[in-house]
Amino acid sequence: MESWEMLIDFGLIAGMFFIFLLIFFLIKSGKDITRILLIVLFSNALFFLFYYYGYLHRSRLIGAIAVFFGHGVGYLLGPVLLFLLKSLVLPQKKIILPLLKNLVPFFVVFVCFNIPLSVAMATDYLTPFHHFYIRIEPYFNLLENGFLATYIIITLNFFAKLKSVFKENYSILEKNDLNWYRQLIIGLFIIITIDSFCTIYEMFFPEIPWNIGTVIAFLFVGFYLYLGYKGMFQSRILMPDFLLQKIENDNTINSDDHLNNEIDQIAENPEKNSSIKQLDIFSKEEIDSIKEKLNRVLEIDKIFLNDELNLTDLSDSIGISNKKLSELLNQHLNTNFYNLINDHRIAEVIKKFEEGDTSKFTIMSIANDCGFQSKASFYRIFKQKTGVSPSEFIKNKKIKKEAV
Repeated sequence: MESWEMLIDFGLIAGMFFIFLLIFFLIKSGKDITRILLIVLFSNALFFLFYYYGYLHRSRLIGAIAVFFGHGVGYLLGPVLLFLLKSLVLPQKKIILPLLKNLVPFFVVFVCFNIPLSVAMATDYLTPFHHFYIRIEPYFNLLENGFLATYIIITLNFFAKLKSVFKENYSILEKNDLNWYRQLIIGLFIIITIDSFCTIYEMFFPEIPWNIGTVIAFLFVGFYLYLGYKGMFQSRILMPDFLLQKIENDNTINSDDHLNNEIDQIAENPEKNSSIKQLDIFSKEEIDSIKEKLNRVLEIDKIFLNDELNLTDLSDSIGISNKKLSELLNQHLNTNFYNLINDHRIAEVIKKFEEGDTSKFTIMSIANDCGFQSKASFYRIFKQKTGVSPSEFIKNKKIKKEAV
């Protein structure tokens, strides 16, 4: 048993040390809202582990300090994870006030539980409150996990909207890949699900002989380290203003007040309203003219060969706003920027395959020349568009040619 305690002790100390290093590097690396949120998360995590360290060593003082700063971690973790994701795309002024509103439950828990519990653990005062909390702790834990799970679902929904909007602005998604965040959130959901099942088990059956909380603490160590590593290197994702407004409006689109406000805005200033179809003021001939310009820069200028091309670059090349171009693609061509550009890139790749370029160049050399940045994205998109891999496509073409 002593060897296990030593191992746990070492793990907790190592976890706290690495999280402390993450906090230190985050402080040194900048003060943008994303890093501030990460610092808040890791500071809370540090005291979360500190609590289990105090529990292991039966230290009332350490436990009191840890509970004061680290109790109710789910009420902090849920909102911060959601707004951490939002901070990658939305301006800071759109983050701070909504975040504070969503942190109200955490502030309530801090005042009503953290403060009296820390006093009860460090002194002989408020002992009845401590005994009361021990009785309700399982229910409190389940409520906290439910709160966190709700925010995980909200975060995953926001992630799905974000990925959809990316396709309206970018042709290559890997550059702004946030799948790591989605995987991390799902991993967290699994952790709290395990914790909830163990809590329910202990409510009706004999207590588990080993402290499940310590196991959860170690799982959280891995969670926080991965989040810190990825979070420090994830830069902001830049998108046109009208797409950012779309992300924000999607959160309130079913609100009657929101719809009424939009009607008022239409009456006052139609040009500024996000729900107005700006191309409606153009005649069929004017829309056809825009389509011809788009076709020219794609078919003749082959602007899609630029692997950094985005919606704004393309709209500038044909002389219209990025919002009008997005509407043209969505409403008149039944596509989006991602599919439009990759359709042309794949068509160009196939053209080079058929011209025999594979005898002089590698598949990836051809793909790079056609605007693809990575092998993974090229192979995935090629198979998505043609139903076969590039090598299979070349092999099938060769067989057909020999048969003729």
